[in-house]
Amino acid sequence: MSTQQAPPMIPHPSATTAGSIPTLCCFTNCQLCLAGELIAQDLYFSPETGCITPNYYYRTEGVERIDLGGAVVAPGFLDLQINGAAGVHFTELGLRRGRMAGDRVGELLATIARREVEAGVTGWWATVPTVERGRWSEILALLAPRAFANGASLLGAHAEGPYLHPSKKGAHNSSYFLDFDPSSSSSSNSNSPESIYNLPSTTPTLKLVTLAPELPGSLQLISHLQAQHPSITISLGHSTAAYQTGLSALHAGARALTHVFNAMPPLHQREPGLAGLMGQAAPHRPYYSVIADGVHLHPSVLRMALRTDPARCMLITDSVELAGLPDGIYPGNGQIRGRQRKLGGRVTLVGEQQQQQQQQQVENEAGEAQAQAEEETLIGSCCSVEQCVRNMVAMADCTLAEAVRCVTENVAGLMAESKRGVLEAGRRADLVVLDLHDDEDDDAAAGGGSRFTVRETWVAGRRVYNRRDRDRDGGESRKDLGEGVDEGERKREDVTGR
Repeated sequence: MSTQQAPPMIPHPSATTAGSIPTLCCFTNCQLCLAGELIAQDLYFSPETGCITPNYYYRTEGVERIDLGGAVVAPGFLDLQINGAAGVHFTELGLRRGRMAGDRVGELLATIARREVEAGVTGWWATVPTVERGRWSEILALLAPRAFANGASLLGAHAEGPYLHPSKKGAHNSSYFLDFDPSSSSSSNSNSPESIYNLPSTTPTLKLVTLAPELPGSLQLISHLQAQHPSITISLGHSTAAYQTGLSALHAGARALTHVFNAMPPLHQREPGLAGLMGQAAPHRPYYSVIADGVHLHPSVLRMALRTDPARCMLITDSVELAGLPDGIYPGNGQIRGRQRKLGGRVTLVGEQQQQQQQQQVENEAGEAQAQAEEETLIGSCCSVEQCVRNMVAMADCTLAEAVRCVTENVAGLMAESKRGVLEAGRRADLVVLDLHDDEDDDAAAGGGSRFTVRETWVAGRRVYNRRDRDRDGGESRKDLGEGVDEGERKREDVTGR
C-alpha cells in the first residue's frame, strides 16, 4: 500500500514569485495562541482573501507551507490607547501650519502605522485626550479608519474627555473639562456629545469615550450615547466615583474601565471605587485596561488585575509622542501647556505645572485629612505593546499566551471587532510571529518565558514586517523612529538640566 508524500517544506523566510500569490499559506511547526493557551497546530490562511481558512491538512497542491521552526503565532496585537509616538501627538493634528497641518496628517499617521507593526500591532485606536472644545471635531475628522501600506490599520479614535473629574485630571488640562446638561436637547446643549464631537458626522471614527460617571448628568449622558450612538463604547475613568456610582454606570450602558487603578481612588476595603467593579458579574462583566509599562502599576497590582478576570483584562501602552525619541526635556502639546521630561520609560510634567498638581488630599482610616505629595505626575508612557506583553509575563507571573490574550481577544471583544483578535476561520489573517529566546529556561518552551521578540507581522495575509530583513540590512529598515520631527517644533533640551 503506497502512501502519498506531503509536499516539501519551503524554508522560511520565503518570498513568493513576483505577481504570484499562492491559493493558501500554511504556518507549520509552530504554536498558536488560542484562548490563553499555546497549542501546537498548523494555521492556514489565504493571501487572496486576507482571512484565516479552515484547516486544509489534506490538501497537497496550491499550498505554500512555511516552517516557523517552533515559533509562536498570535493574532495581531491591538493597541487600544495610544496618544501618539515618534514626535506626533494626536492633539496637534490639523493645526493650520507646520508639520501637523491637515495635508500632512496621512503621512504622519503612516509613520505611526509602520512603527506599530514592528511591535506586532496590526490595529490601533488613536486616543485624543482633552483639548479645547473647538478642536475635538477637527481632530476626529482626521482620524477616520483606514489601512496603510506596510502598516497597522487605524481602527478609529478614543475620546478621553472632556467629561472627566478635575481632581483626577492626571496630565489633562482641566480647564477644558465639561459637564453634560441632560435638561437640554442635543441641538441646544452646547456641551452635548453631538456638539463637542460633531456627531453623527464623526460616528464612523469615534469608537470609544472615557468619562467620569459621578459628574452631573453623566449617567444620562451614558444612556444618551447608547441610545443615539450605539456603536460608541463607553468606558469609565479619570474619576472619583464610588463603587455604587460605577455600578449604576454599568447599568446605564458603560462597558469598561480605563487604566484601572490610575486616575481613580485606590482600592479600599469598605469603598472599593471603580476598581471594585473588576469581575463584577451583573449587569455584565466589564472590561478593564491596565498600563503595563512597569511604571504606572506595581507587579502585584498587575497580577491581581489579570487574575480577577483573565477574559476581560486588557493591556494598554497609553504611549505619548515622546515614544521613540531620545531622553530629554520637550515642549508640551495640545493637551499639556508646560514642558515634559522623558527619562527612560518615564514621562513626567516639569516645573510649575507639576508643582500645582503635587498636593492632593486623602483621608486616613481615622478620618483625618493628611497631605500626600505625589513625587511626580506621569504623562502616559513610552512603552510599546510588545514590551507591555513582556512586562506582563515577567511581573504578573503569567504565561505568554495569557498576556497575548490581553492585547488581542479581550480588546477585540470590547471593541466589537468580530474579524480580529482570534485565530479562527473567517477572521482576518492579521498575525504576529514571535521568537522565544533560546537562552530562556525550560519554561520558555511552554510559553512561560518573558523574553521574546516579534519576528514578523502579517496584515490581511501579507507580510508587512520582517525583523530578519531589518537585521540583515544592519539596523532599522527605515528612518529613525523619530522621523518627521522638525527640530524647531519638538526641540529636545539636555536631560541633565532636570
